Amino acid sequence: MTVSNQWDANPVAAFQAFIDSPDFVKTSRRLGQGTPSPVSKRSAHVYKAMFNKFAYWMHAERRAFSHLGEQDLVGFVSQLRGKGEQDSGITQRYLRLIERCFEHLAVAPNPATIALKLATDNHYLGKDKRMAVLDANQVDLFVSALPPMRPATRTRSDRKPLGWKQRRTHAMQATILFSGLRVAEAVGLQITEVDDPLGEGDIALRITPEGKHDTSYEHSTILRNYGAVALRAWLIERKQLDIPGSLVFPSNVRGEPLEPGTVYDQVKATFERAGIEVGRQGARTLRNTFAVGKLQEGVDREEVREYLGLALDRSTEIYELAAGCPKKAVM
Repeated sequence: MTVSNQWDANPVAAFQAFIDSPDFVKTSRRLGQGTPSPVSKRSAHVYKAMFNKFAYWMHAERRAFSHLGEQDLVGFVSQLRGKGEQDSGITQRYLRLIERCFEHLAVAPNPATIALKLATDNHYLGKDKRMAVLDANQVDLFVSALPPMRPATRTRSDRKPLGWKQRRTHAMQATILFSGLRVAEAVGLQITEVDDPLGEGDIALRITPEGKHDTSYEHSTILRNYGAVALRAWLIERKQLDIPGSLVFPSNVRGEPLEPGTVYDQVKATFERAGIEVGRQGARTLRNTFAVGKLQEGVDREEVREYLGLALDRSTEIYELAAGCPKKAVM
């Protein structure tokens, strides 16, 4: 079977073999940057997840990899953007990744290179909206608008205290805001991932892929300030509620997980109560606020990347731009 036939018969397996080989590194060479570094395990994980989504689309569209043209590739990124699954940076990253695959197969002209130009001409790679970040005053307003943390009260001995879900939601949103977690990471957060939950001061969160999105991987972040106070208060109540399972923020007394869509709606409701006018009233804005705040405090970009669980070094650049940090020079 020829190389191109392998990519048609099983594109996922062909890509995995490619990314694990020295040939993948060679396709990342850029003029004036010398020999590129080997791809890290984290980056490989992200690239494989991206290509798997592309392969699923090819299968659904009944398209063979070797027969793809530039219009097919533009169609792929267009339908993702139409569903709100991509911004300009991710669109470009997808096409660059596919471009490397065709370069590996010595396909000329490269359909992905042409697709990049077409995408630019059609404004798929145009400037995105400015990143939404809360200032200090807005952070205070957001915290003040969180669901109330009223003392627990019981109506009957066989019922859970009233308002426990509001207190769970309060603690969850405070945790996202003050630790930079993704929604999937907060939804899947395990009690075992919370270091010294009943102590004092900052809380270390040691995130694992268990119960998270398929692009999550091990990393650590620090929950500080009011976030640590709110999380500890909730964990004490959670223990008193005797909720089974290990999820920090369960959806019900049976310990079942929350739906991410529910979390998005809850965060938006807090923004509306706070009267905060930002471009995006969602959990991503809370994560952005954490990241930009750390950079403005002078925290090293590598440390921020670890806090956020980002696989690619360049993924911090958008936060550095929003923080007003000088661009890192290419060595």
